[in-house]
Amino acid sequence: MKKLIVLLMVLSLVSVFALAESTVSLAVPVVITSAGQSAEVETVNYVAEEVGLKYDYCDILSKDELAAGVGLGGAKSGIGKHVTTLSPDPKGTKFQTLILALGASLKGMGASGLSVDTEVSRLKSLIEYAKANEIRIVAVAIGGDIQRGLPGSPIEIMIDTVAPHADVFIVTKDSNGDGKFTKAAEARNVPILEIDSAFDLLDTFTQVFGL
Repeated sequence: MKKLIVLLMVLSLVSVFALAESTVSLAVPVVITSAGQSAEVETVNYVAEEVGLKYDYCDILSKDELAAGVGLGGAKSGIGKHVTTLSPDPKGTKFQTLILALGASLKGMGASGLSVDTEVSRLKSLIEYAKANEIRIVAVAIGGDIQRGLPGSPIEIMIDTVAPHADVFIVTKDSNGDGKFTKAAEARNVPILEIDSAFDLLDTFTQVFGL
């Protein structure tokens, strides 16, 4: 009897996860930025390109560039700043989705002229604007155990800045070993898609963006 109850509980959890995954739908145009200036955002961009998701990107996206919509107000790459504009919508079209790729690199922040404090300030500004303008915030964490740290470490500061405001979480299992993202999702009753590896982003992006 106990084994049957456990089995039913497991099947129930699987069903809930499958339902959550199948009902998550994200809209374009989409803009991608880093939350902590680590290499994870490059993986997110690569996956987007592989599945045909046309996106705009700036590693140090500002609130004004987010507000400018597709084309990022004519933003250009420069020292410590990388810009890609691939969205096919007319310039100025409002973004519907903001992807924040979590992962902290002090070297990356330094190269962009940022500190932990100024990166947090940038993220808070983006989040505030996105919330006020109904742009869905997607937190992506695919760095694994190596991109998690002790409380107060740069990566945990980035997570603590973004997680309380994310509308959707996409995380690898090894990035969520302590269940921190699950707890953040449950606290606000928002979807969390837990995947086995960053490779699974290919299928996940295809599904949630209806590609």
